[in-house]
Amino acid sequence: MNKLFADWRLHWFLILLPVALFLPALPIDETRYLSVAWELRNSPDWLLLHLNGELYSHKGPLLFWLINIAWTAAGLNVWIVRLGMLVVSLVSLLMFERLVRRLDPADGVANGRLATRAAQIFAGMMFFAVFASAIMFDVVLAACVLLALHGLIDFDERRWGRGIAIFAAGLSLGLLNKGPVMLLDAGLVGLLGPWWSATARGAPLRWYAAVFAGVLASVGVGLVYMVSAGGWSYVNDVVFHQTAERMTQSFAHARPIWWYFMVLPFMILPWTLSLRAPWRAWRDNLAGSKAARFAVAWFVPAFVLFCFASGKQPHYLLPLLPGLALYFALVLRDDAARVRGRLFAVLLGLVGVFLCAAPWLAQHAASVPGLRGLVHGGSFSADEQAVLGGIWPLWGALIAALGVFLLVHRRAYRQLVAVALASVAAAALGMLTIAQAVGPTLDVSATANRIRAAQQAGKPIVHLGWHHGLFEFPGRLKQPFEAINLGQLYTWCAAHPDGEVVTFYTKYGVPVKPETEVPWRLGRILIWRAADLCSGPRIAPQGKAEEETRSED
Repeated sequence: MNKLFADWRLHWFLILLPVALFLPALPIDETRYLSVAWELRNSPDWLLLHLNGELYSHKGPLLFWLINIAWTAAGLNVWIVRLGMLVVSLVSLLMFERLVRRLDPADGVANGRLATRAAQIFAGMMFFAVFASAIMFDVVLAACVLLALHGLIDFDERRWGRGIAIFAAGLSLGLLNKGPVMLLDAGLVGLLGPWWSATARGAPLRWYAAVFAGVLASVGVGLVYMVSAGGWSYVNDVVFHQTAERMTQSFAHARPIWWYFMVLPFMILPWTLSLRAPWRAWRDNLAGSKAARFAVAWFVPAFVLFCFASGKQPHYLLPLLPGLALYFALVLRDDAARVRGRLFAVLLGLVGVFLCAAPWLAQHAASVPGLRGLVHGGSFSADEQAVLGGIWPLWGALIAALGVFLLVHRRAYRQLVAVALASVAAAALGMLTIAQAVGPTLDVSATANRIRAAQQAGKPIVHLGWHHGLFEFPGRLKQPFEAINLGQLYTWCAAHPDGEVVTFYTKYGVPVKPETEVPWRLGRILIWRAADLCSGPRIAPQGKAEEETRSED
């Protein structure tokens, strides 16, 4: 029992547990995924996904199946879904540590230390800590990638039959989770097998036959699902529209080729500031280390291809970060390599001081240099000032205390696990700050219940602009919530004078005072009576700018 409570993995889990229990669903992505899962729960068909009554072909069903399993176990709550995601992240950590141990089983002691170090580096990455309980596909995808890579290690150990089964299982689950991108995250490591595996170099035909068999089996599973769910038109939507077009001409999140190089250093904090090693430690690993080549084959090719892809989001890289963590762990084996957490501690201190001062800064924003221009220019709204002013200074004090601990403790700033857990704790405190300061304004249940009551009473109600399924799960809606654009607004109001119009977009500038205003995020949810909009001053349609994209992450 004492050994269990001394385990750093348990500490990692317990530090992040309050985030899973208290952080509300974050718009727009998490709320949308919960709504898709809610519609799946109310559908007799558990294969085909829907959002607002329309076909949802953007992702596979695995995440939504897992959400419904969690709901069946503990009720229709957000916290049980987050807890499930946190458990999946913990399983990923354990799978990663086991994977590293298997890379060189001959030297069990040294490889055990390497595996622990690599797992601690991955666990300590702030980005992974932030996303560990996120209701997102990439959390599950990382576990699928790790499972598939265990199959490749089986190939390396000449366990061909078991390897094909595990490799195919990992790929299949990944395809059912996020589609063909799974082949990019894990398949490239298999294609580069002869570079890192002696077995692949000695028997390349058998190696590639095994890799091909696993890929073929997983593609077969994916095709069987898609054809069974929606026919070949559904295959076209998923493979060509949602995947190929996202890679080449993204309709969402289009960013320049260098963008990932800009965000990656922030994603892998604290190690950007805390890992010190000479150039030879980074260079010489590739010469004779199978583990180093495996790590490079895991991270670099997929990272480069993601850079060339049109659509980019930070969390797309999450399944690749363990490969980077493994290489960092190998670098730390050099005698001159060190962990030095003092710069990171200073960063925590600065962030903590800022959060402590947030209420004062919000109160005096109009006179504080730097903020004054934002206020007068309209870039720092009253709603944003209210959120900043509502932050409890306690959060800043706790984050600053973490920084002070790393600075003054004579050993903590040099210990990998101490820096890692301090990073996780800082990430958790940051997420809890969001839950406390913004969380109350993310609760749309009152508006969602009003929508449900109107639908049940047969009263016309519509949303101005695409609502991304924001209200479906909170309101437990059983009917689609119609969305219209600005060009349809007055026609709809004239046809439904007893109806209501809802929107969370303030950009339209409708010149009629809404009947109800509800704080939401950093803005407002506005509700008008249709009769008031018909009788009041009107706004002309604004062309394409009025349309809200329905493209999904």
